Amino acid sequence: MSPVSLSIIVCTYHRNNLLRELLRSIAAQESPEGLAASVIVVDNSDEGLARDLVGEESAESPIPMRWIEAHPPNISVTRNAGVGASESDFIAFIDDDQALEPGWLAAVHGALRDHEADAWLGRVIAKFETPERAPPAARMVFSRELDRPAGFELFAFGPRKIHGIGLATNNAIFRRATTLAEPEPFDPALGRSGGEDYDLFCRLQRAGRRFAWLPGAAVSEFVPAERCQRAYLNRRFFAGGQHFARAIARGEKNPAAARWLIRAKALVQAGLLACRAPLYLIQGEEKRADYGFRLAGVMGKLSLGRLYPLYEPKKG
Repeated sequence: MSPVSLSIIVCTYHRNNLLRELLRSIAAQESPEGLAASVIVVDNSDEGLARDLVGEESAESPIPMRWIEAHPPNISVTRNAGVGASESDFIAFIDDDQALEPGWLAAVHGALRDHEADAWLGRVIAKFETPERAPPAARMVFSRELDRPAGFELFAFGPRKIHGIGLATNNAIFRRATTLAEPEPFDPALGRSGGEDYDLFCRLQRAGRRFAWLPGAAVSEFVPAERCQRAYLNRRFFAGGQHFARAIARGEKNPAAARWLIRAKALVQAGLLACRAPLYLIQGEEKRADYGFRLAGVMGKLSLGRLYPLYEPKKG
């Protein structure tokens, strides 16, 4: 029997120090018998900044690694380039600010062998640069934790969706034939705003695809101090509201009407939040910040403007 093939796709942009840690965490994995794993690093920088680094780490890694480039700066273009460069049966996406925990590869191999899902999502353990300054909202945004067994079914939207469990490509594994067969599975129109991965999950759910929880496949994610600041989180929640509204509306028979219905519901939510404002205001700084994040998400759903460019290219 031929081994199961898995490509680990890492999209990167000006994060060489974190990327090196990730590649070393992949190289340190024990590779199960019957699994042929490889790594594709997709560099979205104009300078090809990660080329030499990938060459250095590949020379020391028992797991094959290669570098490709993708242009222009756009996360959807980058993801699509990674998919196009792979011929594997399964494709995993890991962010360049993450690192695999021990046993990740073995857990993924077990899932691919034992569970008939179309995509699997693993744990994300947030490693905050300044944990004392990380509000509960940041812990929810940058973590993925769920007390459920392997194989538990997850949903992108609808009544069975679990609050606080975001379906995204940070530590996600896809069955290529049923989820990534389109020429451009990730929408390039969302490549500057983000939300391209949630959009894909919503489209896949509507097509009848199934997603499973995989707690044994864990990664840690470095969260810099600036991503815990209130201003950044307000932008993140606003953009999240926009992404949710767009992804849900575009799957309806009349997307324009569906979008206005979402705005109407958001207007009711805004009214309820306004009624509760005095209570939040007297409950301390943390509650006031939480109120602001909730309001930002509602305002994103109400938005009439263009998608907020949350991931505008930034060197650093």
